[in-house]
Parts: sequence; C-alpha cells; structure tokens
Amino acid sequence: MRGIILVGLVVSLAAGPAFAQLVKGGPLMGGAELKAALFGIEMTGYSPTFGFAWRECIEPGGQTLYETPDGVMKGKLTISPKGAACFAYEDDGFATPACYRTRRTNAGFRFEGDFDSVFITTKVVKGIKSCKPSELVG
Repeated sequence: MRGIILVGLVVSLAAGPAFAQLVKGGPLMGGAELKAALFGIEMTGYSPTFGFAWRECIEPGGQTLYETPDGVMKGKLTISPKGAACFAYEDDGFATPACYRTRRTNAGFRFEGDFDSVFITTKVVKGIKSCKPSELVG
C-alpha cells in the first residue's frame, strides 16, 4: 500500500510542473515564429484579466477583426522588433498598439501584456483568407 501511495505522490509532483506549463504556456515566441503562427488565423478565447470572451480574426496581411461583447472593431497586427504581437485598433486611429509577449499553449496561445493583462485562446482556426463579423457568444 505504501508503494502505491509513494508512486502516486511522485507522479503528482512530476505532473505539477506539466500542469503549470499548460496554464502558463511554453517559452516566449520570437518574431518570425509569431508571424508564421498568427497571420491567417481566427482565434477565440477568454481574458481572465477583463472577464470576457473574445474573437480575433487575422487576415494574411495583418488586418484584424476583433469582437468582444461590447462590439466589433477593425484592427491591425504587427510584430515589433522585440518580437511582440502588437494589435492596434480603429477606435484611436490605430495610434496606440497594445503589444503582447506570446507563448504557445495546448489550445493555441497565451498573450501577456503590460499591467498583467492576459488573453488566452481556447480555439485557433488556420488558413483564414478574409475576416467577417460573427456573433460572439459570451
């Protein structure tokens, strides 16, 4: 019986870091990796920081369509020289991009911004050519 308990303890201790890896994601992605991964996709997810579901569709040229329960905004994705994914939106004339350090997760990506803002994808669809509004549930 002690052997089973000991094995269970060892397995649970080893699984702890693996579970944390799923939640936090892998290492930070670089510029070329971000460009290859983010352009031409549609992501849905949740922001634990702001407490809402979101959807962002990114065309191959970087134009985006960002949907939250508050509405839909056109945007633009660029990759910074430091390797951050930077999203700018029409509400301020694309003047103030929000840049995020990005990690891969099992469901796609984890975006970590300034002031501890976090956006986590729950689904990623590849091969997107153009973006159209949809009804975001959340």
